[in-house]
Amino acid sequence: MTQVSKRSLNRKTQEKIFELLILSLVMTNNKKDALLFIQDLFTPTERLMLAKRLSIAYMLNKGYDYGSISEVLKVSRSTIGIVSYWLKEKGRGFKNIINKIEQKETLKNIFNEIQDSFEEILSTSKGQNWSNAKKRLWQHHMERKQPF
Repeated sequence: MTQVSKRSLNRKTQEKIFELLILSLVMTNNKKDALLFIQDLFTPTERLMLAKRLSIAYMLNKGYDYGSISEVLKVSRSTIGIVSYWLKEKGRGFKNIINKIEQKETLKNIFNEIQDSFEEILSTSKGQNWSNAKKRLWQHHMERKQPF
């Protein structure tokens, strides 16, 4: 379980070390640097806990119900409720990141649709069974719709 020392820091020191953390996160310009930094900074349990919180927020924003989120992420409904409350009442940071993720997803979906169109054209050569080609494309499309 994550713990903080009972000996409290003075406010100025607390602000400075928090600023150091934020600047350090911002300076990870790429996925590799971010991964290395997070692996060094957090324990495996802390990484999983934080990843689950973000995933809960993401899935709530996508409209998934508590039962589905609980099943997929193996979290309690109370944890989902806490994240949901935070999203509704405050959650500006969650919302900003989720919006950025969704913008990238929109671009990804556009490129996937273009790729699907090319695959459909290429896979339906003269004399091929159209229903089988459409079935394969539908299965490929549904695989992309998984939450994670």
